[in-house]
Amino acid sequence: MYRFITVFSIFLLLFASCRNTRPEYGFVRLVFQHQWDGEPFRTDLATSYTNAAGNTFTWQNLHYIISDLTITGNDEVIRVEHPQVHFIDRDTTILLIYQIPVGEYNNISFIFGLDERRNQTGLFPEISDMFWPEHMGGGYHYMMLDGWWTSPQGPRPANLHLGALEELSHVVNDTTWGILDTVTQMRPIVQIRIDSTFTKYHNFLRVSLSRNITVEANTITTVAPIIMDVEQWMESPLAWDFNVMGYGCIMRRRHAMDSLAINGAAGVFRGANVTREDIREFRTVTVLR
Repeated sequence: MYRFITVFSIFLLLFASCRNTRPEYGFVRLVFQHQWDGEPFRTDLATSYTNAAGNTFTWQNLHYIISDLTITGNDEVIRVEHPQVHFIDRDTTILLIYQIPVGEYNNISFIFGLDERRNQTGLFPEISDMFWPEHMGGGYHYMMLDGWWTSPQGPRPANLHLGALEELSHVVNDTTWGILDTVTQMRPIVQIRIDSTFTKYHNFLRVSLSRNITVEANTITTVAPIIMDVEQWMESPLAWDFNVMGYGCIMRRRHAMDSLAINGAAGVFRGANVTREDIREFRTVTVLR
């Protein structure tokens, strides 16, 4: 009897211990704010803005996506996998993250846009409105900032779209000749091989922010706002001038999108460490004639 009581008591202690060590979870609320020169950014087509080059704009919308969202503490690295992408615009500025283990965290990081592995057409139906045309490489827009620019000739579209652009970068022609005709002294063309190499330029940004976050069980913890300084896309270190860059959609202008990405890495998210990932993919298409 004594032995039974002892074993049973140990079993109860172990059961209670297992119950006490079961992980607890809380929630983290991320709030995104958009500002222009320290004031709330408005997309009402009524508020006029001027950039460093003296271009005057009114804006209609701002859409962008973030992915690979990670919250880091001293002993924990929590990667948010569901969902893998998050859509942000003027009406959707709050993200509520579930199932974060209780504890202390000190950093938030994410990709502005999508890396080369995730930027595949059709992979995320929930952001289908952000699709990037197939003839330009496919995938998704990282950002769409749309409005109107007041040019010397009148209003012109101002569509600052950032994504991964694919361009034709190299063409090689190889001709196979037939047997020499002794009468005409000419060789017939047997085959023409054309190898076209396309380069896809990925301009996504990696963003890292220091934030002290205490996650408590079954409690929502709101993190200090993540602020995008929208004017930074066009100001530093490369002053954006639509008279030089051209107006309308810039999706076919790699130098223009490069300028956006360089400026974005220089500090579009206030207080963040931002790096530009200049990754290039190559593919070759062969045509035989």
